[in-house]
Amino acid sequence: MSWLSLIAVAVVTVVVLIVIGYALARIIGLRGFTAIAVAPAFTMTVIAIASVILPWVGVPWATPGVLVVAVVLGGVLAAARWATRRWRPAVEARPRPEFDAWLLVGLLLAAALLSARVIGAIQEPDRISQTYDNVFHLNAVRWVLDTGSASALDIGYMTNPAGPPSFYPSAWHGLVALVAQLTGATVPVAINGVVLAIAAVVTPLGLLLLTRTLFGRSPVLSIAVGLVTASVPLSLLLMDYGVLYPFQLGVALLPIALALTVRLLRLVPSTDDVGTLWWGIALLGLMPGMALVHPGGLMAWLALSVPMAVIFVVTQWRSHRSPRRRTILLVGSALYLVVGAAMVYLLRPPALARGWQPEINANDAVVRILTAHPWYPYAPVVIAAAVLAGVVAAVIRRDRAAVTTVGVYAVAAILYFVVAAVPFPFRDLFTAPWYNNVPRIAALLLVAVVPLAAFGLAESWRFLVRTRGGGRMTARAAQATAIAVAVAVAVLTQIGPLSAMPQAQRAASASFALTPDSPLLSTDEAALLARLDEHVPADAVIAGSPWTGTSVAYALTGRHVLMPHIQMVISDDLEAVNDDLRDATPGSPVCSSIADLGVQYVLDFGSREVHGATHVYPGLEDLKDSTAVRLVDSEGQARLYQVVGCER
Repeated sequence: MSWLSLIAVAVVTVVVLIVIGYALARIIGLRGFTAIAVAPAFTMTVIAIASVILPWVGVPWATPGVLVVAVVLGGVLAAARWATRRWRPAVEARPRPEFDAWLLVGLLLAAALLSARVIGAIQEPDRISQTYDNVFHLNAVRWVLDTGSASALDIGYMTNPAGPPSFYPSAWHGLVALVAQLTGATVPVAINGVVLAIAAVVTPLGLLLLTRTLFGRSPVLSIAVGLVTASVPLSLLLMDYGVLYPFQLGVALLPIALALTVRLLRLVPSTDDVGTLWWGIALLGLMPGMALVHPGGLMAWLALSVPMAVIFVVTQWRSHRSPRRRTILLVGSALYLVVGAAMVYLLRPPALARGWQPEINANDAVVRILTAHPWYPYAPVVIAAAVLAGVVAAVIRRDRAAVTTVGVYAVAAILYFVVAAVPFPFRDLFTAPWYNNVPRIAALLLVAVVPLAAFGLAESWRFLVRTRGGGRMTARAAQATAIAVAVAVAVLTQIGPLSAMPQAQRAASASFALTPDSPLLSTDEAALLARLDEHVPADAVIAGSPWTGTSVAYALTGRHVLMPHIQMVISDDLEAVNDDLRDATPGSPVCSSIADLGVQYVLDFGSREVHGATHVYPGLEDLKDSTAVRLVDSEGQARLYQVVGCER
């Protein structure tokens, strides 16, 4: 399969994420790069709302239904914008800002370097991540395409067909399904294309927006953000571990939410004509999308915005001495704390899912924070030095933007220290929303690293120009020097022992490798599935142990499987098939369950399981000696059987 097919899917994903959200951003008054950068978050809110509404009105999941929801939301926002025009700030007419070529260079730099890393990790356009979580993600996308529902209230039926309904955030799956419909791509290619778009475009856009919001427009800053974004294994980490596809998108939207929070709280000087009301509406508009992509992204915004809230409260307290204003401030602060505590409590996963233990000691955790390598073994020395330079520059400047940036980094560092080195029950109070899991909070730390490191690089460059140039450096000489420095930094942050990126790519590549011993789907098993539609009718159901990879037959071929996820709710009929199918004879009790579930075939992928454990399904084992099944096809040790034991 050509890589052009994957790139085409990624391009379509970017278009979907930008076009819908950009129109809404313009309606509420956002302009220029801000409107473009915020667009993906608004689009995900549209997708999230549409995913819940469309099933209620009987409209199948597809682009037209999503566009109708977008138009309705746009109409509501336009009416509200018109109704509140008298409360918008009056500003003097300003000349239209010039095209920022350096911003585009920074974005393209990050996109090119990150695309190369992601493509190198995936290895082939249709490879799948050979990980436990990916069984659900693959099949959930197929389930959305088959059922026409991407609702967070419906997707639980995939693992529990008899109900009751359960909540699972499904906006990411809805996005992938839309892209698959628009491009005709297979589920694996659609997923990989969406992942490429998120890693190479959405993430850099958000980090550029956050950094520019804090520190303003600057060619050096734009290039620095691009370099740093491409030098921290943020997206690769979430492709490697898990695999955490929805959380990857949630983390990509996080800088956008933080940037809007900075604007709403007026932590930086602004002459925009949007107004506090509409900055607040813009921020609220991101929340449904973030929540239904992954609640961990929403909780990350809550945590990393704490320094912004503190700076806002302190500033307002000093500026307004009237008892009334200070009372309002105290009441608002108390409400903020109560709501935040409630969200931490309500949005944490079940206790069994957040039982991860500390992985390193306190000293090692501090070293990893200071050297900016919270997960992979190699420390990105240049990035760590840039973070230190950013802290020093922030101490020198001491304005609200600089203090905010250091504060966000400090909160992320504290969370990382707690999750990596502090035992229960203390850590559960702070890091439960992220499963008390080190890699998830390591990703949050990397988000906080980027603006601080980019600020450090930009300030270091300005210092170098002032001290070495002595004011006599010509514009051409400064430009040539800047390009040389940027190339040197790019090389140092991408190759060799001074970079975390090669190790991150190798680790992610191992998750996508297709080999005879791959943990989820081996080469033999993949070859057998490639022929599955030649033997299995479209309405048949296939039994098999989900731990051995048989479940992904649903995502890859469209043929229904009895257990589309490892964590299935086991009904009586399902338990009967798992326990007794190999002993089925005409009239035996299991035949009733086989008929009720529509089971006609069995996939036997041996005993190798994705996590290296052992789970016994007596009715699905030793089938080569069973008269209840007939061998239909095989590839190496992978076998497809037809169920014949209940025939008379």
